Amino acid sequence: MAAPSQFTAAGSLRRLRPIPWCHDGCDGLVVRARGDIPTCDESMIRIVLRRAASSCQQIAALDRAINRELWPLGYVAHLERGVADGGVVLVEIAAGR
Repeated sequence: MAAPSQFTAAGSLRRLRPIPWCHDGCDGLVVRARGDIPTCDESMIRIVLRRAASSCQQIAALDRAINRELWPLGYVAHLERGVADGGVVLVEIAAGR
């Protein structure tokens, strides 16, 4: 999985609609995609995130589920807990290959 610095160094980030996820002390998923991710793929990425979020209750499991679904589509995600956001998980999407 890519390190967070690789995501921001590779291009600008744009914010996608958040995904509700109230597990593991979090209030939801804030989703950001690299600027080079086509906007036509956003709905497909959102479907993957919602499916993974509905099946997982811990961040480690959510990370694995999201990346297992995104990898065949050519994407990877990096999850991190937002320090200032009170437990919000930030999901950054980037091209994986």
